[in-house]
Amino acid sequence: MMEELKNSINELLTRLDAGERLGFYECDRFVDQIPAFTEKHSVEETRKFLEFIGSPDRKMHIIHVAGTNGKGSVCNYLSEILRQAGFSVGMFTSPHLVKVTERFCINGKPIEDSIFCEIFGDLLRIIKEYNYDDDFPSYFEFLFFMAMLLYEKYPVDYLVLETGLGGRLDATNSIHQPVLDVITEIGMDHMQYLGNTISRIAGEKAGIIRSNTPLVFCNRRDESTEVIEKRAEELSAKVYKVEPDYVKDIKTAPDDAGNICIDFSYESQYDKYCGLRLQTVAKFQTENAAIAIMCARALRDIGVNIADEDISYGLKRARWGGRMELILPGFYVDGAHNVDGMEAFLECAGEVPCEKKRTLLFGAVADKQYHLMIRQILESGIFDEVCVSVLETGRSVSESQLRAAFESEMRNANIERDIRFSYYTSVRDALMDIITERGAGDVVFAAGSLYLVGQVRETLGILPGH
Repeated sequence: MMEELKNSINELLTRLDAGERLGFYECDRFVDQIPAFTEKHSVEETRKFLEFIGSPDRKMHIIHVAGTNGKGSVCNYLSEILRQAGFSVGMFTSPHLVKVTERFCINGKPIEDSIFCEIFGDLLRIIKEYNYDDDFPSYFEFLFFMAMLLYEKYPVDYLVLETGLGGRLDATNSIHQPVLDVITEIGMDHMQYLGNTISRIAGEKAGIIRSNTPLVFCNRRDESTEVIEKRAEELSAKVYKVEPDYVKDIKTAPDDAGNICIDFSYESQYDKYCGLRLQTVAKFQTENAAIAIMCARALRDIGVNIADEDISYGLKRARWGGRMELILPGFYVDGAHNVDGMEAFLECAGEVPCEKKRTLLFGAVADKQYHLMIRQILESGIFDEVCVSVLETGRSVSESQLRAAFESEMRNANIERDIRFSYYTSVRDALMDIITERGAGDVVFAAGSLYLVGQVRETLGILPGH
């Protein structure tokens, strides 16, 4: 481990031992510097550390969620269903949009700064005792270990645990035995780590499947379904398959406050529900809601008491930031960051009523298929104006790369309308121009990265409300 990191740990522990309380921002700053010093560890190494801290995962009822798109939404919908059924629920998700505490929720709310600092200090002491030297946990591993300590110290009835990247080699896959495994839609993302075919990516996601543990998954693509079902059969895992046609009668409707919602029905071989409602304009969320409904069925089958009303009320009250979310009148943000996500976003954006001009704020990180997303945006014919911004992260695509990509795709795409383009070195500058120039009847969208969603929220002073 780097000497600088050691010195920082020793300084923080000395202050803690002296009875001093650490401030949130210095704890957050320490966590942010971890990627500069560490690398990912194996699942076996992660499990060894969990055992050192007393295997807190063995005392928890964990629902483990993997997939390419929709993981966070499914976690949120299922958490709300369980809460409506009277259970206390923890939820560990990633990434956060504005503040790291968003990753750790208890009963629908991010933990307090003071609790974050408390658990941070607990983990530092354990790491020192474990004698990590040049083998300090990675950024995600550190936060995962914090989650394990948190939900042991502040117990919940159920912990909904989202994987970070992949599944088979993910730090969260070090847990002993979940009560339910869930795999959402499989698509092309993180190919440099997971493989460049749907089958290979599905194989990595299917790595979370455990022996004799029920599995809920989304049957969207034959290539992924074949891999997942084969792995489930090998491990004698009972399969609950969510078919696209389980969702029916999708339509938009206003709620009592005039906000646009999605109404739909659901019918599978197990259950039938009419008049379900989601507080979103995104029709693609009905698929994620269907997965959560099937999760409720799988839990019922192992004895968890969830009533039909718990499902309908839980879905209705669920809120999930950054997914076709209306953050200001006429201003939507969406975390679409891959081809499948962008396709779903564009379908929704095209259906949002707009009297005059549609403007898109776009930013992306370099390890995504941003050229393909740009092509989708241009070929959709939805936007009158596209404002392109560099993101405040070292992973961002540069301004020159973004400009070159848009110019290249404009030459190759069949565009039948004039589009105005503007390029910015910061999201703040882009937002200032968008808001200043926006007229009555205009609609603004932001999409391309969850980093972008977070930076829009932070700039506008809007904290996520899960």
